[in-house]
Amino acid sequence: MAQDPVEIGVLGALEVRRAGAPAALPGARPRTALAALAVHAPHPVSVDGLVAAVWGDEAPVRPRGAVHTVVSRLRAVLGGEAVRAGPAGYCLALPDEAVDSGRFEALRRRALGLPPPQAAGALDEALALWRGPAYAEFADRDFAVAEAARLEELRLRTVEDRAVLALRTGAVDDAVSMLEDLVAGQPLREHAHELLMTALYRAGRAAEALDRFSALRRTLADELGLDPSPALRDLQLRILGHDLPPGPASPPARPVLPARPVPPAWRPAADAFVGREGETEELLRAVAAHRLVCVTGPGGIGKTRLVAEALPELSRRLARPAVVVELGDAVPAQVDARVAAALGLGATEALRTAVLEYLAVSSLVLVLDGCERVLGEVRGLVEALGRTAPRVHVLGTSRHRWELPAEQVLPLAPLPLPDPADSPDRAAPAAAVRLFLDRLRRARPAGPLSAPSLRDVGELCRRLDGVPLALELAATQAATLGVRPVLEDVGSGLQLDDGAHGSLRAVVARSYAQLGPPDRALLGRLSAFTGTFDCDAAEHVAPEPRGARAGLARLVQASLVLPVEDGAVTRYRLLGIVRAFAAERADDDAAAAFRRWAAEHAERCAREAAGPACGTALRALELARGDLASAVAGALAAGDLEPAARTLGALGLCVHWIPGPVLSGLARRAGEHPGLDGTAAAALALGAAGLAAAERGEPARARRLGARALRGASTSRERFLALAALGIAAMYAGDREEAARCWQAVLEVPQLPDAYASDAHAVLALACAAAGAVAEAEEHAAAARRAAERSGAGSRVAFALYASGEVLLPAGPEAAADVLREAARIADGVRAEQVSAVAKVALLSVLTRTGRAAEALGLALTLLELQRRGGHWPQLWTTLRILAELFAAAGRPEAAELVLAAAETSESAPGLVGDDVERYRRLRATVREGLGADRAHRTATVARLLPRTEVLDRARDTAEELSARPSPGPGPAAT
Repeated sequence: MAQDPVEIGVLGALEVRRAGAPAALPGARPRTALAALAVHAPHPVSVDGLVAAVWGDEAPVRPRGAVHTVVSRLRAVLGGEAVRAGPAGYCLALPDEAVDSGRFEALRRRALGLPPPQAAGALDEALALWRGPAYAEFADRDFAVAEAARLEELRLRTVEDRAVLALRTGAVDDAVSMLEDLVAGQPLREHAHELLMTALYRAGRAAEALDRFSALRRTLADELGLDPSPALRDLQLRILGHDLPPGPASPPARPVLPARPVPPAWRPAADAFVGREGETEELLRAVAAHRLVCVTGPGGIGKTRLVAEALPELSRRLARPAVVVELGDAVPAQVDARVAAALGLGATEALRTAVLEYLAVSSLVLVLDGCERVLGEVRGLVEALGRTAPRVHVLGTSRHRWELPAEQVLPLAPLPLPDPADSPDRAAPAAAVRLFLDRLRRARPAGPLSAPSLRDVGELCRRLDGVPLALELAATQAATLGVRPVLEDVGSGLQLDDGAHGSLRAVVARSYAQLGPPDRALLGRLSAFTGTFDCDAAEHVAPEPRGARAGLARLVQASLVLPVEDGAVTRYRLLGIVRAFAAERADDDAAAAFRRWAAEHAERCAREAAGPACGTALRALELARGDLASAVAGALAAGDLEPAARTLGALGLCVHWIPGPVLSGLARRAGEHPGLDGTAAAALALGAAGLAAAERGEPARARRLGARALRGASTSRERFLALAALGIAAMYAGDREEAARCWQAVLEVPQLPDAYASDAHAVLALACAAAGAVAEAEEHAAAARRAAERSGAGSRVAFALYASGEVLLPAGPEAAADVLREAARIADGVRAEQVSAVAKVALLSVLTRTGRAAEALGLALTLLELQRRGGHWPQLWTTLRILAELFAAAGRPEAAELVLAAAETSESAPGLVGDDVERYRRLRATVREGLGADRAHRTATVARLLPRTEVLDRARDTAEELSARPSPGPGPAAT
């Protein structure tokens, strides 16, 4: 027996009709299940998906049985064949147009191929299907949000399309009525305002059209801080000048060159132009000053949009009309024909001659958009125009420059990105974030995003390198899927597709296809770099080092490699989409070449860090931090231990540079690798692993690794690093005597470089000062300064000064503070982060103990952030203990007790020695007395249970609270 026809309505409240008569759906759960099936039709919905849609977080005990019951009730209403079960779940087995949303979209498609009167009827029929918001009762449910937003956007576009048809057929009043209703509900929809202003003008109501523009300008400024789109601003000018056709107009039979300088209507865009204010002004100045200007950059960077936005103002400033020639899809033989057509020259056999003769007596701006595929033909044309057309300014966009002597090149970089360390409110003003949010809100109007969502937006913008096309495609996807799913899936961004102009992969592929084999091979090698690199690095990894610089220049010209100005030096980088594409095509030796570069780079920096080039070497390490970690991780994963050991061992020798948690983790991992002992650099790698473990707050592990390193050490540098790891581990464990023995042994190493001798004397000065041996401490401090000066290494000078400041502290805290500030200043100047950190911790102690609480709190907050990023828990605990003194003095004994109790039991906290033992014993007693025995006991119990990161967060919150108000100097609790 045939089943009665079923119709489902989702464009409003959910309704079902069978054989034309309403059919009641019993209960909320079957209604919700039907809505979920309609959203996904004709695709199936899994049992888990239906459970999530119908029950939410309160899943039934037997979900399959519960879903089966709901589906059975649905079948009783819809008919047994309407809901079909399969391996993937349940689906609606109904024709597409059985659901009114399907009929609505079918009518929209049908209207596209009809004459205006019939198309208008189809759109009227489509709009008549709407009884209210799509999926009205489910529009806030996760399963329906995206589909409801998509259908609503289609409805709004349909109203706009219907209004356009009304304008074309002369029904101006009908268009005004439709559009007024639309903008009343969508006051920020600029395209609807543009149509309404046009309709009002054609209805003889120009003043009202201008009032609409003024009202929209105020609304955009008040709610979004934006100006109306260029298309709307241009429309306002045309209405003011009565330069708008009063009714439907047919295009002219052939292009006509404007007789007066009016801005060209080229690529009007209703969306905001974001983040290119500086580049726009630079372009305007360049074209005014030079006759040949080429805007270059990789695909998707926004070259065409920049020129399109600047063109009206450029035409006004130069008092010249503009003619646009689009060449993006042209072949060389078509260039002259397209230019001639744009100029309205008509057919002629000698196209190039006709173009040159016409432009020789013209005064205009000629825009050649998308020159890269026809570069040779364009170069010849532009060169000829430079000679024969003195009043013509040529402005081009291309991934490759023209390479003409008179050409002014304007490379277009990606949009500025937020710093990863910025809070969401500070990241939002970044141009890349602003563009993403603008496109997201236009696709899905909504309220402000939460802080976690804004953090996801910032990370997504960084992964997409600030490339405007990638950001716009990602925003379109995020409007439907949400920001977090797009962030999780985006990877390199290569899967993003605009559906109309091809994917970003295709954009890169076109540029890649134009390269010769040597340049393709070089790009594949360069794809290993995740950060910036210099020419030397390119030569190190290149298949043919002699041709690397020339090849790099060609890749820059092709906009596949971007130059990055870094003071007097130019560095380079690859966009993520280019890097991923090229990495897929890299040769088999690319990874090994990259690992060799990392080892040689680290070893060179280690040598230079011990001498006058210290600052340059440590900066080079800083710039290459990510790539060094990538190379080591790849080597360990591939079992290629030799370059990993060489890299890590060399980095270990740079004892005053902080490698960061990733490299430190890799060093500790390499130190435990069973195959490490078979490598030539095993002793250095073990020493580096021991240092990393000590800085991580793992003294037992550090001592074990250091002992292995010492057993295998044969050179002065290997013995130095092994003993340094053992000495620092002993110091953090509170065993100052063992630490002193290790550093004394360093001084006995034959042929020890001055830089390493300076370190040993400085640490011995600290040990003697802690033991109260003042004279011996002063001797070692002086010896450290002399050795540091001989080495010429700024980091060693800073470390020796730090040790001198600590020695000075008991007798002259003010003088010690000055020395410590100078040590930190020198360390910061050469990027010796480790020295800067310990000098600032010592300075923090001086400020605290001399009553300068406000300055101390500010410095402490800075140190906590830096130390937390680096994962340096021994230093963090030292800073937290000093903060406990400030907390006690400021009347916050509970915060002081929390920190002191946690430090007492944490394995990563260094032991107290010397005067600090008695100082913190007295402080703890005073704090506990202020709290009372019961509160002190409860606080200490909590402190021992909390993770150390939670203790740190609570201390930071207290410090931020205290820094917001005047802080008293230290009272009895801090003495």
